[in-house]
Amino acid sequence: MECAGAQSPDRVRTLVAAPHEEYRLFGSALKRLPQAVVVAATDNGRTALEYVRRMRFDLAIIGIPLAHANGLTVARQALHTSPDIRIVMITAIDDPACLLEAIRLGVHGYLSTTASIDELADAIPRILAGETIFDILISTRALRRLVTSGCSH
Repeated sequence: MECAGAQSPDRVRTLVAAPHEEYRLFGSALKRLPQAVVVAATDNGRTALEYVRRMRFDLAIIGIPLAHANGLTVARQALHTSPDIRIVMITAIDDPACLLEAIRLGVHGYLSTTASIDELADAIPRILAGETIFDILISTRALRRLVTSGCSH
């Protein structure tokens, strides 16, 4: 019997795949959520992909730039492997292509690295409860860039 794989409503098995600065930010927010248990953490995309293939997670917090693989690739594989997983992208990137890909993939959160710990700690339980939360400033900048580039033909 594998106890580590057991899921319960009071325990959220979490993967954090993000550069160290972003991990520290989310680590501080996750400490405010006693049900969140970080089962695996890495700043390497290939390692994150291996974790996703071998383990089950309820929540994945993924940075877009990762060593050796893009965070969107990790999110795609995580959603393919575990359709019930909640995916939160953490990024400073307001690139329309990244935002649109995240939307296409069906991620549940697209949050800024400039968010406060309070904002992140508030967003995670809401995302786990079924809400989809996209950072308004990043989304607005990305959409403006998309509209501007689309209108300049």
